[in-house]
Amino acid sequence: MKTFGILVFCLATLCACTPPTGSEQATTRATVTGTTTQPDPVETQIRALEKAGKLKVLAVRESFPLQFELEGSAQAIAEVQALAQPR
Repeated sequence: MKTFGILVFCLATLCACTPPTGSEQATTRATVTGTTTQPDPVETQIRALEKAGKLKVLAVRESFPLQFELEGSAQAIAEVQALAQPR
C-alpha cells in the first residue's frame, strides 16, 4: 500500500509540473471603438465572437460611437480592429 501511495504521489507531481499544451492561446487586451453606422458592424462582430467564446467583453463605454474593452486572442482582436478602421 505504501508503494502505491508513493506511485500516486509521483504521478500527481509529474502532472502538476507538465506545461500546458498549445491549445491555450495567450490573451490580449485592447480597446476598440465602434463605428457610427447603424447597425454597427464592429459591435455585431464583437457579439458574434463573444458568443463563440473567442472574445470577452470587459467593459463598454457608452460614448458615441461605443468603445469596447476586449480580451481575447490576437487574431480575434485584429479581426474586430480591421472592421473599426475608417475606409
